[in-house]
Parts: sequence; structure tokens; C-alpha cells
Amino acid sequence: MVEKNNNNCRDCRFLFITHDKFKPWGCSNFGFKSRNLPSQVVFSTTGTKCAYFVKKDKLIKYKKKSQCRRRIA
Repeated sequence: MVEKNNNNCRDCRFLFITHDKFKPWGCSNFGFKSRNLPSQVVFSTTGTKCAYFVKKDKLIKYKKKSQCRRRIA
């Protein structure tokens, strides 16, 4: 039975987006660019999940209503 890869590169801090239209995704930890997400490339070549997956910290910004007021005049 084929194991499904649960690591999603979109949640990994090592994922970066390149400006190369033929290789739009990259992994800064492994040091490569590819057409597919790096987690898919790693899984297809090694047959295991990515060993370097680290969940990225997401910053959540909240604005209070008093700070969102704009000047009318």
C-alpha cells in the first residue's frame, strides 16, 4: 500500500517561491528548485516523508476598530 505524504510544503518554513516560470517552487534546506512542490519530489525520490519539515510560525495581526479610523477631511 502506498503511504500518503502528509507534510505540506505550504506550511513549511523552508519553502520558497522562485521567479523561474519552469521551476516555481524551491526548498532552501535541500537546496533545489522544481516544477512540483518539494514535498512531492522528496516523496517520489525517497519514498518517505520529508525529514526536514518544520512548521512555519504564522503571524496574526489584529487591528482594533479605534486604530482603523481614517481621517475624513
